[in-house]
Amino acid sequence: MIRNGQEEGFKSGFAAVVGRPNVGKSTLINTLVGTKVSITSPRPQTTRSPIRGVRNGPGYQAVFVDTPGSQKPRDTLRNRMQQQVLDSLKEADVVLLLFDATQVQGELGTGDRYVARLVADSGTPAVACVNKVDLLPGQDAVLPVIEAVSGTNSYEEIFALSALQGLNVEPLNEAVVGLLPEGPRYFPEGEVTDYPEALILAEYIREKALNALREEVPHAIVVEIDEVERKENVTVVYAIIHVERSTQRMIVLGKNGRTIKQIGTEARRDVEKLLGTRIYLDLKVKVTPGWRNDPRFLERLGL
Repeated sequence: MIRNGQEEGFKSGFAAVVGRPNVGKSTLINTLVGTKVSITSPRPQTTRSPIRGVRNGPGYQAVFVDTPGSQKPRDTLRNRMQQQVLDSLKEADVVLLLFDATQVQGELGTGDRYVARLVADSGTPAVACVNKVDLLPGQDAVLPVIEAVSGTNSYEEIFALSALQGLNVEPLNEAVVGLLPEGPRYFPEGEVTDYPEALILAEYIREKALNALREEVPHAIVVEIDEVERKENVTVVYAIIHVERSTQRMIVLGKNGRTIKQIGTEARRDVEKLLGTRIYLDLKVKVTPGWRNDPRFLERLGL
């Protein structure tokens, strides 16, 4: 039955996925949603702004919010990222707090305890997720991690899971749905994200750059989509990779342009899947000194 445009008994709401950098937040959301809505990389700071992934099921719509890795800010960009985490905690109906099982050695580190305090202070119902248990030496190694996590907050439930392999992800989704309030559909059925197309394109390119570049470069790069030109048989995407120093520009370009070509080739495959059309990707690299501390530039890029 539908009353006032809302299905009776229909559950919907927002689940903020939080945790330190590289605990597997983006991988978990992609697995929960069933498609790639958030980029993944072994580099920290992969997610820089909240990305919503929508999962529709019988009688529910769960909106999973991928937040930046929570850490103490050191520049304007990271300060904004951390504020986005705090805002997501306030606005969420449920919080999924992720821990990397391989990083918990008997007790939690200061970074995990810091994020756990933020979640506890928010007062939002929280589910603890001990991720990457597939990388532990055996089942006996899981229990001490769960015991260490359980002491940080009064969680609704604690799950040991592998976001990459899908282990216990479905039971986790059921727990989330059980905690959601009754509400309307926030997104049309079939829509998996509200992230603007230009930002998705930029993130796909940045993901490939993160995977191709050295340790010192990833934090200093950001991708801007200058224009998307749709022609009869091809879509042309003009993109700019911004870096902070000329030496970083040379690293992104690579010897004889090999690195930028690799980035473009790999990104084009993902963009073609996204847009369902043949893509020509025009990539340029530009030195933009101090962009991480330039509020106007960050706003222009939606950060």
